[in-house]
Amino acid sequence: MISGCLFAGTTLEGSVTKIRDGDTIEVGQIAVRFQGVTCDELNTKKGREARDLLKKLLIGKDVICELNGEMSYERLVGKCTAFEKGDIARYLIENGYCGRCNRYDKNGFYADAEKKSGPYTGVMPSYCYLHR
Repeated sequence: MISGCLFAGTTLEGSVTKIRDGDTIEVGQIAVRFQGVTCDELNTKKGREARDLLKKLLIGKDVICELNGEMSYERLVGKCTAFEKGDIARYLIENGYCGRCNRYDKNGFYADAEKKSGPYTGVMPSYCYLHR
């Protein structure tokens, strides 16, 4: 269980110990959900491909996560970078493994990555659409 001690602007640094799925990693024992991205669930081929890619790229590697103060299903939310790949969510979107979740990328931080990769071919959950 995560206490309320990590706020927006907090930087979490450490080694990736686990890949939960295409958009969630564990740094030490802290789960971090990538902000602004959605990946297919693990019961799909595309979801397993995203998870397996992250395992190859990140297990045991150091990352830096800038947390935004939000939580999603007991996971902290933020933008994470890895030394060799840069922003992890951007890498996943640009390479077609995951899609940009507009609702959680309201400022368009990943819009250029989405444009570069073209339309996401996976399942875009309804919660990613901006609701007015």
